[in-house]
Amino acid sequence: MKRRTRALLGRLLAVGLTPLLAAMALWRRAFGNRHRSGEPASILLVRLDLMGDVVNGLSAAHAAHRRWPRAHVAFMAPPQWRAIVDRCSAVNEAIPLDPATVTHWPACLDPQRWGHLLRALLRLRARRFDLAVSIYGPIAGTVVALSGARERRGYRREAPPFSFDRPYDGERRNGGAHESELAARLLDGARPPWRTIDRIDDLPLPRALAGISRPLVVAHAGAAHGDAKRWREEHWERALAELAAGGATVAVVGLAGDRALARRLHGSVHNLIDLTGETSLETLMGALQTADLVISTDSGPAHLARALGARVIALHGPTDTALHGPGDPACAALRVDMPCGPCYDFRRVATCEFGDTLCMEWLDPGRVVGAARSMLAT
Repeated sequence: MKRRTRALLGRLLAVGLTPLLAAMALWRRAFGNRHRSGEPASILLVRLDLMGDVVNGLSAAHAAHRRWPRAHVAFMAPPQWRAIVDRCSAVNEAIPLDPATVTHWPACLDPQRWGHLLRALLRLRARRFDLAVSIYGPIAGTVVALSGARERRGYRREAPPFSFDRPYDGERRNGGAHESELAARLLDGARPPWRTIDRIDDLPLPRALAGISRPLVVAHAGAAHGDAKRWREEHWERALAELAAGGATVAVVGLAGDRALARRLHGSVHNLIDLTGETSLETLMGALQTADLVISTDSGPAHLARALGARVIALHGPTDTALHGPGDPACAALRVDMPCGPCYDFRRVATCEFGDTLCMEWLDPGRVVGAARSMLAT
């Protein structure tokens, strides 16, 4: 019900905004100065979504810095991911904005929340960015359209009509370009860097990892955007027990809801380090960055680990590895080919219409252990 309500509200908002955006586009075409010569002095990048989405969007910041090294690059993202954005050397300023304050039911009925959003947009317009870029999504596209920037860019199919002065062809689709590549493509044509979070010298490390023996394998079993992405607990137990028996130190990270798996693993994984529910975002980054290998479902921490320079094995089921995988050739994405997959289509959380998630069920632990040993050996 909540998902259908959000979708309906989104369609109504898009329909209501289209005449306004069309009028603004005509005004800029007739009287604007968007065709300014020279380099942009200020650039706004907007990516409003989950952790992994924001991480992949940071490739746009590096692309902007690579093309216009003297420009001031501001990155707008939900406030809970600010610690990530601040660790990217290509970003000069993090601007927090949480669209969930007005897009979730029943928060969308609160006039104070809409007033707060309106004031944020007015502050944004007052800054008159030279270039504003919507990395993905109709909400980000609307923010860019209303930003007051002299030039607005984004993918035409991923925002309301008339949102951009410079609309790009292309969209996120299974089998297509990686998320990071699509983000960077809006600024330049170069390949995106995979290590985008590089201010890491002072990252705090969880105390439990101080002085541990190597190699360190960090495992993350959670999946905030759909249970169909999860791997069976029995598979995790077998894979991590084999790696621990081979001499690896295993640490499990995740939210407090992942503690049930950690408790199960204590009986079979030698010297397990349980960090579930114990890390801040900063200490999570510290744990991922120091790991010799990260094994994770397709989730935010998998992308975060890759962006920190860690080697990652990502476990995929309903999601496409080309679009949603680690991307970095030093990492690996494992999945089982199924006639029905990949089936994730962006419009809802990852669920299995057949109710069995065989794509994750049939991903054999032995295959994961073999990939892990091969990567640790190098």
